[in-house]
Amino acid sequence: MLLRSLSVALYRDGKVIFQLDENLLDKLTKNDKQNGYIYILKSLSNDDRIMTKKNLYKIGFSTTQVETRVKNANKEPTYLMADVKIISIYEVYNVNPHKLEQLIHKFFHNSCLDIEIYDKNGKNHKPKEWFIAPLDVIEEVIELIINGNVIYYRYDEVNEKIIRN
Repeated sequence: MLLRSLSVALYRDGKVIFQLDENLLDKLTKNDKQNGYIYILKSLSNDDRIMTKKNLYKIGFSTTQVETRVKNANKEPTYLMADVKIISIYEVYNVNPHKLEQLIHKFFHNSCLDIEIYDKNGKNHKPKEWFIAPLDVIEEVIELIINGNVIYYRYDEVNEKIIRN
């Protein structure tokens, strides 16, 4: 129910996101407002608990350029105290990117990485934006959100695929 209401709120007044494509930019109008970025990252960690996880991606949002946001990744627990590789960046227009991020996280909540990371001061952290899902599945979920059909699907974390409800 919560997922459906969030989806409805995202689509009110035709608000959508799309992956940056120079050919699509001419369709934007002066009334469209760029609100931030949804990004997909891959960890470059040497930690066995992380590097042995196939299909491990961080899905997050930023109101600043993603390259700026991740430049100190190796010093931040949210990035698993390691450098990251930017896989995809989606510009978000006319919608709250934080709510969009929450919708994506809710979709993949059963596949969230369960790990404890210690910062440079020895403080324990449990990052919650890392998910075990194939990249093509993550991209498919974003497309389902864009076209409004995400409410009809769920993620099967055992088989790592999207299935119809």
